[in-house]
Amino acid sequence: MDDKEFLEKILDERKKFWLDIYPKMNIQEKKEYWLSSTHKGMRLQAESFADPYSEFSKKWYDFAKVHEPEFDDIFNYVTQNLGFEFDWDEYSKRITQ
Repeated sequence: MDDKEFLEKILDERKKFWLDIYPKMNIQEKKEYWLSSTHKGMRLQAESFADPYSEFSKKWYDFAKVHEPEFDDIFNYVTQNLGFEFDWDEYSKRITQ
């Protein structure tokens, strides 16, 4: 498999997840998906001495809202269960720019 085929496979799998798998998840599975994804992303950034909030952006937020209309409620659950204090001001700055 060459680089182009590899990239196409990744993009196809991502598309399948958002169009076929994610919509079939129940609300608790969706909460756990976003919790795991957010925790891992922020932790990896912090462990790399980078800004843990750098994964958030307006583009990211818009993508989340397109795929999950109840995203804000789910993300509230996520931030309450991350295991560390979440800075809503820092997050808000990122998703509005």
